[in-house]
Amino acid sequence: MSVIVLRRRKLGLSVKHLVAKSQHIDKVVRNDRPLPDDLSLVFRWGTTSNVPCNNVVNTAEAIHRVNDKTGFRSILMQDAPDTCPKTYFDFSIHEWLQRPWERSLIVRPRTHAQGRHVYLVNNREELEAAIARCGEGWYASEYINKVAEYRITFVQGRVVWVAQKTPGDPNAIAWNVARGGRFDNVRWDAWPLRAIRVSRDAFLLSGLDFGAVDVMIDAEGRPYVLEINSAPSQTSPYRQECMAKAFDYIVQNGKEAIPIIAERGGYRKFIHPALTNDAQMVV
Repeated sequence: MSVIVLRRRKLGLSVKHLVAKSQHIDKVVRNDRPLPDDLSLVFRWGTTSNVPCNNVVNTAEAIHRVNDKTGFRSILMQDAPDTCPKTYFDFSIHEWLQRPWERSLIVRPRTHAQGRHVYLVNNREELEAAIARCGEGWYASEYINKVAEYRITFVQGRVVWVAQKTPGDPNAIAWNVARGGRFDNVRWDAWPLRAIRVSRDAFLLSGLDFGAVDVMIDAEGRPYVLEINSAPSQTSPYRQECMAKAFDYIVQNGKEAIPIIAERGGYRKFIHPALTNDAQMVV
């Protein structure tokens, strides 16, 4: 029986290194190529293609949910408004415009990636121009003057790695590796626990089995979730190894979410048990 990671063309090129570190995943297959006849488990890497297998990690529905950036931000605003910047949509911006201009806005289209299509607007004329560029389904969130940004990757509701974004240009609105920045891995004992708590709340609303949450921190230490990526970059050998261990755990134990303890526990209450025997578990 075959266990595979299914990826899209031009997406997930680094996943082959993750699979090379896995003990139980056989290979990576592109979604426009023939699939093995004996599939027993499929890890979807950002693709929603149909597969002849009922045992799938990351459903197409959940991937669609987070890829629709406007739709998922709307879910956060409705079900967990404290997790993200206050956000306005085409049906709510008109009420906001009736008030005096209070702060700058970030306007983005319904789908976006790699730090592209980010518009900082400071007045109504700039807002109208940004909306025209973004087209139907845009959203506008209140600008947060961030001092740090992290990518926190979850598998089964537990953290497998945390990386801090170091921008190529600290004054840029979007801090993105594709636009000159880098990811620096964060040690377990230095994990930003407040950001992890907020990110986990957002992750659980996504319906994903695994995904990476982008979260920023303001000068007062408050975290704000930006989005969730269903095909997070795996260019670091450390991150590849962490994901491989967590995926192997799923192969052996199933994909059910792993709860966290109610008591304080530092990083041990959030870390995935595939990474350390010190992970605190509900018994």
